[in-house]
Amino acid sequence: MKKLQKYGFAATGICIATLLASCGGGGSSSGFDFNLSTVDRYVRIDRMGEPAVATALLSRNNGNPVPVDGNGLPVNPGAGNMFNSFDNQRDAFNRGEPLNDFRDFAFMLTQGPQVNALANYHFKLRPQLFALNLVPCSTETTVPPASIADISLTTCVNQVVNVVFPDVLTLNPNLATSWPNGRGFDDRVVDRLLAAALLKI
Repeated sequence: MKKLQKYGFAATGICIATLLASCGGGGSSSGFDFNLSTVDRYVRIDRMGEPAVATALLSRNNGNPVPVDGNGLPVNPGAGNMFNSFDNQRDAFNRGEPLNDFRDFAFMLTQGPQVNALANYHFKLRPQLFALNLVPCSTETTVPPASIADISLTTCVNQVVNVVFPDVLTLNPNLATSWPNGRGFDDRVVDRLLAAALLKI
């Protein structure tokens, strides 16, 4: 019985060694076929650094204008590229560089023409928030406001700007791990983001 076990272990070891040897580079072909397409053939489809920002505040309707960068060009690195031709606001956000998020998207997220811009939420929801004994972070520059132009989002923006821009997930290992410092499975990230964008906290 001991001899059988010994031979069984030896045979297993030989099989594992053979498998590992077949995976090694060793100067021979690795068996992998790498895609060598140029970078413009790839598309970033979703960042999700801070979830719900693009989903809640930007439009997928191509009839709404796409944000433009500091040079007045569409914020869509794939514009004019047949392999990267999406042109709605959410796609533009996902294609944009996080470093430029504030410059390229701050106005669109807060005051943009799409129906789900933050100012429009405040314009329509302020009475309901007060009815629930909640205090919105927005203020009215004209009472009653006639349009979103009469809504000031200064406090709201100050509450969320450092979390939302740039749209990346950050982690400082010297601090407790809980959103916005990292993210745990049980962190109610969307609830917290919406509360910070809508309520005075």
